[in-house]
Amino acid sequence: MQNDNGIPDLGPRKKAAKVLAQKLIKSAGIVAAPVSLQRLIEHLQTTYTLDVRRIEVSQKVSGLIVVCKEVDSEYATIGFNGDLPWCRRRFTIAHEIGHLIFGHTCTKGHEDDSHNEREADIFAGELLVPTAFIKKDFARTQGLRELSKLYRVSDQALTIKLMDARLV
Repeated sequence: MQNDNGIPDLGPRKKAAKVLAQKLIKSAGIVAAPVSLQRLIEHLQTTYTLDVRRIEVSQKVSGLIVVCKEVDSEYATIGFNGDLPWCRRRFTIAHEIGHLIFGHTCTKGHEDDSHNEREADIFAGELLVPTAFIKKDFARTQGLRELSKLYRVSDQALTIKLMDARLV
């Protein structure tokens, strides 16, 4: 099912993505912007065998996650395109963390794939710009550039979040 813009309508999955991101932020002890990906990764490494690294890939690829399952263990590697701008790399890592948390698997060509990608995007947006944080910060600082720098995200990502949170 899609909305009028052709974007998959996730309904309850959208809420779940936001709630899981909020729980991860809380369990990692993050209470203010900017959200530290390093701290989140270190926290996740208490539960997952996880490695995050720069990879050499085509400009068309922002990042990927590879999960290897063995008989008695599982480990994951998140790779990000180091040639992309810094704020894009942050979003990519957060997006791939979303895939890890949700246990998404690659099903190229299936409708679930687009739902999984959108779900990971929503998760990443909430992880990097938590709704509770941006509501407080927006009330104090309404400059888009200043907020983008505070949250270490692109102007575009912040604008999407402000619209989603109904702040603009």
